[in-house]
Amino acid sequence: MSRQRKRALFRILQIIVCLGVVFLTLKLFFAVIGDESRPLPIDDDLRKLMIEVEADNTRRALNIERVCKKYNLGFYRKLADNSLFKHPPAPQYAVFYMDRVHNISYCPVYKAGTTTWLYNLCLLMNVPEETLNSGKEQLSTIARRVIPELEYPEADHALTTSRKLLIVRHPFERLLSAYRDKLENSIAGREHGTLYFYRKFGAKIVQKYRKENFTEPQPNQVIRREGVPPPAGMEPIFREFIEYMIETDLGSYEDDHWMPYYLFCTPCLVKYDIIAKVESLWRDQVYAINKLGLQDKIKPRWRHNNSYANASKIYFSQLNKEMVRRLYEKLRLDFELFDYSPDVYYEYATSIN
Repeated sequence: MSRQRKRALFRILQIIVCLGVVFLTLKLFFAVIGDESRPLPIDDDLRKLMIEVEADNTRRALNIERVCKKYNLGFYRKLADNSLFKHPPAPQYAVFYMDRVHNISYCPVYKAGTTTWLYNLCLLMNVPEETLNSGKEQLSTIARRVIPELEYPEADHALTTSRKLLIVRHPFERLLSAYRDKLENSIAGREHGTLYFYRKFGAKIVQKYRKENFTEPQPNQVIRREGVPPPAGMEPIFREFIEYMIETDLGSYEDDHWMPYYLFCTPCLVKYDIIAKVESLWRDQVYAINKLGLQDKIKPRWRHNNSYANASKIYFSQLNKEMVRRLYEKLRLDFELFDYSPDVYYEYATSIN
């Protein structure tokens, strides 16, 4: 085959991939918009939803208890026995938003619906929507100002007596979202700290994990956002970020966006009343809002959604199966606690090296 024909075929392939990404992105976008405007269930429909999610919530809580017992963690620790995992001796009180007015404690798993629920908490604390939508401050900053940290023993009492909310997401999807939002592009999103993340993490990751024979990922292994300046080229690629995740001690991650759930929100030490998942967030939000008696004050919403359909398949193709396996082992406790599977990601992994 001639060089010219090869180039033509490669160009056609690029166009097909780009069109596929655009189609899936639009599909997801309209699905999200549909969730925002979706009519709330009432009467029999609401009762059915509450019964269904109550059953799911109970299963999730029982699974957490089972896994904590299995690995001898938290409430279930028997001092004579060892555990495969290092675990904090007490809850991380400082990370919680403890709203004593509405008797809610929320542990923010970043990149798992936090923007949505920090927005909700701010509304409950009478922060005007104009302030929340202005973009002048991060929602977490506003939320922390109206819901200040509590110190022990006051924090322990508030956490023990309040209704506790946790929202999780497939651990690999959360990692990818954190990478794309914070590390992939130091030029775009500087108002959200991308330059800070490059200086604190990205530069060090590149310095340690970039190989001499480095080549950029193939066009079908990344997603470039339309209308956004491309990365400067100094940022870590997804494969390098995963190498950092695999080879760094869990206690040295230093950032909440990829800290494992079990270390950050300590579900083996805190009995959460509501365990929601991003994968069923609208349904779980309806349940949470009604269970907490807040249906007259807030509504289900989905804020700050930057996801692209099929993004995990595109980015995980930079990895080989051994890297996926090692990453899973690193985060295995999160997978087991919240009943997620890594299986499909082994299929996405295509890199030979």
